[in-house]
Amino acid sequence: MTRLSHIDIKQLFYLIALDKTQHFGQAAEMCHVTQPTLSMRLRNLEKELDVVLIKRSSRFEGFTEEGEKILKWAKTMESAYDGLQAEAASFRQQLLGQLRIGIVPLTNLNSMQMLQKISSVFPEIRFQVMSSNSEKIIDCLNSNSLDIGICYLEKANAQQHEIYALKQTALGLLFHRNHFMPSAKTISWDEAVKLPLALLNKENHFRQSVDLAFQRYNLHPKVLVESSSTLHLMQSVDAGFCASIVPLSKGIEKLSQHLDVVPIADATINSPLGIIIRREEPRSILIEKCFTEMRNYLVDMSL
Repeated sequence: MTRLSHIDIKQLFYLIALDKTQHFGQAAEMCHVTQPTLSMRLRNLEKELDVVLIKRSSRFEGFTEEGEKILKWAKTMESAYDGLQAEAASFRQQLLGQLRIGIVPLTNLNSMQMLQKISSVFPEIRFQVMSSNSEKIIDCLNSNSLDIGICYLEKANAQQHEIYALKQTALGLLFHRNHFMPSAKTISWDEAVKLPLALLNKENHFRQSVDLAFQRYNLHPKVLVESSSTLHLMQSVDAGFCASIVPLSKGIEKLSQHLDVVPIADATINSPLGIIIRREEPRSILIEKCFTEMRNYLVDMSL
């Protein structure tokens, strides 16, 4: 019992940093300590717990099975520590801390604009944003590695998660004005398929909905570029290399003077999108207030 009382929470933060970077030197840099200090503190943690956490050779080789389990507890304690700080700050009429958010690519909302709005209300908050698929985002929420998810709701559980569903996502064709000009204010899938396309990778839910739409009309698009990065898609269109299919209300076309978007008739995403948080306690005041602000923003934007 006395052994556990000697654990310094910084040791757990060092363990989490090592998981994020998969490198001793980079983890030390992230934690603003020297590599020997980080290595020594992690060895001390192993001594305190009397268990080997890290596979070592001349470099980091991963965590042991026991280390993976301890890492999950460390992340839970990190979240609880941040929640404690936020709760204490709220008593001083402040709201501060780091909000960890997971976002799927190509949603029908401008997530940075939404975070800017939250930051104007709570200026002491910092944001850590992860881009990933819905399954990973929900797994990270459940393991307390994320605070809020913006993802597709197929895998969400209303008993485990508090959910705010967005309106259905309508789709449009993103194009370069010098290389394509739509014949009408709305185009058909038959017209969209004539252009070379840059799309997200096939495992992405958004891409799967686009593929299903083409299949429904027995169309076979020419996909020249596939990427997990929205930036790559934009660059492909801005270069005049391809067109792309994007959510209508995201406003991507405003990021370049050469780009525009035209609605595609009968084009929506199959699965509902939404924001979710864990129902499980303890849930920090930071998470609850930011979730409320997000819902208010979405209502104001009619999303």
